[in-house]
Amino acid sequence: MPEFQRFSDLYGFARLLRSLENLDVSVCPEWALQLKSKLDGVCDRIRDGFHPHMVLKTITEINWYACTQIEVTEEQKSIFPVPVVYWLAESAYCGMTPLALYADEELVGFSVYAVDPEDGSYWIMAFMIDQKYQNRGFGRTGMDALIRYIKAEHHCDKIVIGHRIENEHASNLYTSLGFVEVSRDEVEVVRELVV
Repeated sequence: MPEFQRFSDLYGFARLLRSLENLDVSVCPEWALQLKSKLDGVCDRIRDGFHPHMVLKTITEINWYACTQIEVTEEQKSIFPVPVVYWLAESAYCGMTPLALYADEELVGFSVYAVDPEDGSYWIMAFMIDQKYQNRGFGRTGMDALIRYIKAEHHCDKIVIGHRIENEHASNLYTSLGFVEVSRDEVEVVRELVV
């Protein structure tokens, strides 16, 4: 029976997404925008049911060492070369906030964010999922949890993230979450999310 319920949820989710994908919000009446908002909420609840519960925890004397053991794959080290221990050290002295990502009490990733003192935007400085937990949906779930965390904690209106140009996986993930490219140079793409 659980398999049938999961299929039903997946089918309903796909139908909702399909009905929302071509909705032009610039010409919609107010009631349609309210309905879209409610349906987006239903999609979020269904989506959450397909992934383990993601929790962001502060780095403490209990979990800091386990965080330093998080690593990306060998292939990813060229596009994400900075180890977690560096981010922890920099965070201790540069006003950044490191967070551990847990899925069902299992440490699966790490992130760091900071506020830009010039314009008040929040920057996600680092986001990584340990190589043992990649390709399981933790990247999307973790990034979504991080966005919600920053928004709830700081009531910010803009989140910024950068990634290497050759990191197509990050590019696809961030674009699918609503980050829009605002600048690019020969090394990095910068994206913004208005929240």
